Amino acid sequence: MTRPIQLESRCGECLLFGAIQGLADGLVLVDSDGRIFQLNRRAQELLELGSRHVIGTNLVDALRHPGLAAFWASASLDDVPATSDLTFHGGVSIRATVSLCLSASKDPIGKALLLRDVTHEKKIHVELTASVARRLVEMSGGDHNEDELLDLTRREVQILRLVAAGLTNAGIAQRLHVSGNTVASHLKHLFAKLRVSNRSQAAAYARAHGINPPEG
Repeated sequence: MTRPIQLESRCGECLLFGAIQGLADGLVLVDSDGRIFQLNRRAQELLELGSRHVIGTNLVDALRHPGLAAFWASASLDDVPATSDLTFHGGVSIRATVSLCLSASKDPIGKALLLRDVTHEKKIHVELTASVARRLVEMSGGDHNEDELLDLTRREVQILRLVAAGLTNAGIAQRLHVSGNTVASHLKHLFAKLRVSNRSQAAAYARAHGINPPEG
């Protein structure tokens, strides 16, 4: 049986302490060993923890979402902060961010996992009309030919659809079961073929040419 960890004993000076339960975003705080010492109600809902007692347990053991578990494992190894966009149950789009949790004296005492609902933001992005998308392509200085679409490989079209859906390189890699380096290489060639310089222009191009984000 794990022993509950009192938040006050770990980071009593933390400014988040008094407001954590009222946050509209999900927030999980873990200590330097990766054990949960505080989380709010929204995090419990998003992580489907219900009333289960998880204080003092390792966050890895509490994560049911495969994508979030993989992101947390990667962020724990790399320097934070790190961000990834994920789709949760019910089609909810969540932007997960991992950052260091610091005391008032700026000493690292753990990590914070923030879960922000960006479903509305994504919906607006997806519902961008074709006419607006074409205008964005024109404003970007692109002079595209419909025949360019014929030059795209099946994999490049897949990646373009996922870019249009707002997925990060890590999200695309997870969806296609490839490495992040492979995705980056495909994007480099894809951008060159479409004569665009960034993801926003590529997403606008996709919508202007009827290449829509995948369902679900």
